[in-house]
Amino acid sequence: MSIRRLRDSGEYSARNSSKGALIPEATQLISALVDGVTVQEVRARALEGDLFPQRARSTRIRIWKSLNQRYLTHGILWVVDALKKAYSIGPQSQELVLLLYLHYALRDRLTYDFVTDILWTRWHSQQLGVTTDDLKNVLDEAGASQPKIERWSQHTRDRLASSIIAALRDFGILTGIQKKTIQRPMLPLLIAEHILRILIAEGHRGMDILRDSTWRLFFLKEHEVSDVLGKLAQQRIVRFERVGNTVVLETPPEWEEDA
Repeated sequence: MSIRRLRDSGEYSARNSSKGALIPEATQLISALVDGVTVQEVRARALEGDLFPQRARSTRIRIWKSLNQRYLTHGILWVVDALKKAYSIGPQSQELVLLLYLHYALRDRLTYDFVTDILWTRWHSQQLGVTTDDLKNVLDEAGASQPKIERWSQHTRDRLASSIIAALRDFGILTGIQKKTIQRPMLPLLIAEHILRILIAEGHRGMDILRDSTWRLFFLKEHEVSDVLGKLAQQRIVRFERVGNTVVLETPPEWEEDA
């Protein structure tokens, strides 16, 4: 499958208006894949109630559709392999939770824009408070260029904003119950390597990689991305050198084949 199917580049969607992070359910799904269950068999088990604990079949269907859209429907095998590898570190490990967060954001443009614009800017200006109104303001501003947003009911907008804010809290990007504040997540090298592979597969090279907004999901600035790539080089995962605006980056050959 083309890497272009991985990143949501379309108009804003209300798909996450009632789903949340679904970390326990995603963990169960990945656990089954680690055990060798096929995607088709996972789907059957999910709908039959053998995978998710929810009693209502309609709820299990919604959960399956949501998780499938986030983590499987793109059909990119090395992405699924990365999820399995993160699970092997620990079903509650930061590596797994943050990889789930990364793909939650990549697969939903509204979440991606909210984090890489609003939250990233506030973090670096030390204005750490966040409310659902902040996300609804993003929808209001997007309404002029995306007319379908204007047709959404206030109830839909409220549920969507609340759901995404709650998901970001569950992923560890926000903290607090009543009052939410931004907290910067760590960036394990497994996740950094995964982001880099995505960017290489998307055709990015040189300084474009260091400046890509995907790193903003972890609130990194350009020089911090350089530091992360340097650590990957120390682990001999890649070769990386930077002098001024000149970047030398060599990655495993199979990464190039994905591009």
